[in-house]
Amino acid sequence: MFRSFPAAGLIGFIGLFLSVLLSAASPARAEAAAPESPRPTMRMVFEEMKELIPLSLDAERWSAPDSRSKILASLERLEAAASLLEAHGRSREAGFDELALSLARDLSETRERFRLGRLEEARFFLTGSLQNCVACHVRLPSNRSFPLADQLVEKGEIDALDPRERAWLLVTVRRFDEALGVWEQLLADPERSAASLDASGVLVDYLNVAIRVRGDLARASRVLARFAAREDLPVYLERRVGEWRAAIADLDAESFDASVPASLDVGASLAKEAGEEAVGPYGRDGLIQDLAAASQLVRWLEQDRARMQSVTRNRTESERRNAARAYFWLGVVEARSLDGFWVNLSERHLEAAIRSDPQGPLAEKAYALLEETQVLGYGGSSGVHLPTDVWNLLKELRELMGIED
Repeated sequence: MFRSFPAAGLIGFIGLFLSVLLSAASPARAEAAAPESPRPTMRMVFEEMKELIPLSLDAERWSAPDSRSKILASLERLEAAASLLEAHGRSREAGFDELALSLARDLSETRERFRLGRLEEARFFLTGSLQNCVACHVRLPSNRSFPLADQLVEKGEIDALDPRERAWLLVTVRRFDEALGVWEQLLADPERSAASLDASGVLVDYLNVAIRVRGDLARASRVLARFAAREDLPVYLERRVGEWRAAIADLDAESFDASVPASLDVGASLAKEAGEEAVGPYGRDGLIQDLAAASQLVRWLEQDRARMQSVTRNRTESERRNAARAYFWLGVVEARSLDGFWVNLSERHLEAAIRSDPQGPLAEKAYALLEETQVLGYGGSSGVHLPTDVWNLLKELRELMGIED
């Protein structure tokens, strides 16, 4: 989803740990994952993390023999804690499930590579785990905070972080407004060119949180207006920012209120509109519509999942088709404007569209997009040399749809 990729160390540890801790801190989620509350255990791990964070900032201390056993023990505990997210993710919309699985895989890779002495590789996977945390936290409206995280945010080491890294740290601890403030300072910094801010993903990242998480269209519009007044905007960016401002003005601010039910029709319509606008090489002309569509579709799918958990029957044909429609357009949006280099939710959502209604009108279209993504992603192999697990998945989906090889 995001172009920026924070440096290894503090961000990776904090992002990884707080994603687990914040999920476990909710009583409702804890009950779904385990018979007893995991919060006491999480607090103990948190106390250990306060000691381990400085180790992640220093390559020498990270690899020091007297630190190895302590770090490995903490990684093993964190890997075990990830099972809480996996259990919770299975009860939610497919994207949350994928993020939980991805986090668990990253933890397993981190722990195993550290155990084998491949320490820099371990740091790489630890850092990548942040993408799961951030992707999870920006998918739904939220005003939640995590007061315990003050002990981390207020540490002196945070001051040494690059502003973009600091913004993502704030997102992992749900300090969304503070993260927006950091990005706003970046967008106004005359020492950073407008083009570099765009290329590094700051604009997209800012708008994602401002629109999808905070639903603050007025704030986003004001910031874009100030950014548009910069004298160093290249022609393409001046034109695009103008289109984004117009698109924000056309959105219904009330629809971003978490208390207002999401609309599948609105989400699908916005996704189609974004495709019509996306004439640029990176699909970002329709970014505002894509962000608004993703907001509506994820919320609708969460509401749909909650509705179906309250009944004891199979889905009707209409319910199957609606779920497939939501997953399909969410997959399209993510493949176009919100593609993630660490974890690709588009593929999971296209798969979910097929599984929701394998005989429905969108199944073959979703399959074609998914198959193309896999074939091109593995070097244009035309399916001949796809990894076994990918090949088996595609074969399984074709069988569900009744497509013979």
